Amino acid sequence: MSEEDESQWVRAAQGGDMDAFDALVERHQNGVRACLAARLDDPHEAEDLAQEVFVTAFRKLREFDPERPLAPWLRSI
Repeated sequence: MSEEDESQWVRAAQGGDMDAFDALVERHQNGVRACLAARLDDPHEAEDLAQEVFVTAFRKLREFDPERPLAPWLRSI
């Protein structure tokens, strides 16, 4: 998925397309987990927090600018 494709997926997800949101989660879940695992000693806590990141992202996705890269925004949640 290119950055242009990703911005289209973000727009679709912002419009309520759950398949688009699922595709974004699939693309970014390993990176989010790795980022959290590097900062936390407990892998279970890292996994729980990764899930929370995507729950929060789902709730706030309409506030996100789809022209920006998604990965840094997810890591900042």
